[in-house]
Amino acid sequence: MPVQDFNLNRPIHLARRDAYFERAVEMLYMPMQDMDTNKRIHHVEQVLALLKTAQFHAFFSTKSPQSTQEEHDLLHFLRLISHNVQSAHSMMQHQTHLEGEEGFLCQFLDARPEECVLPAMHYRRRADDIFHGLWHLLRLGHKPYRKLQQANITSLTEAERERYKKAYQSFRTEIQNKYDSDQTPPQPPSDATLIPQI
Repeated sequence: MPVQDFNLNRPIHLARRDAYFERAVEMLYMPMQDMDTNKRIHHVEQVLALLKTAQFHAFFSTKSPQSTQEEHDLLHFLRLISHNVQSAHSMMQHQTHLEGEEGFLCQFLDARPEECVLPAMHYRRRADDIFHGLWHLLRLGHKPYRKLQQANITSLTEAERERYKKAYQSFRTEIQNKYDSDQTPPQPPSDATLIPQI
């Protein structure tokens, strides 16, 4: 793809990157403690889909000659977050393999359900540990992300900024409705909030 195409679409790639990443963070802050395992897995799969789209557009935004080292760093950060979420997802899937009468691993091991409770709880704790570490990373990442987002917006021309703003608002509405729209996320601490400030 020619460089001019990346420049032409840069405001849209930035808008999608920001909108999808911010919604993923909001969903990661939603309480999952009271969800059953299958609902937690579905929730996390939605987060992974959002992060995948954010990474895709972050990648294309770095192809513009206007991109900065901080944009490349954000792309690596998004990949790191995705890997953490994927690890937690794997732990939760392992948990389901041991839970209940349908858990295939418990059947394969020819173990009684009560014998599978402890290893299932172990996987649940590992997933919770991953999320706790992830929340700390997201709090640390708030200021650098906000600084980069503002720098990106400032670097755009007035017409590009208008395209960014319209695209961003459109994407936010779209994904708010598509991903867990029946839940209202609690506001994370003010130093970790990633609600858009355009």
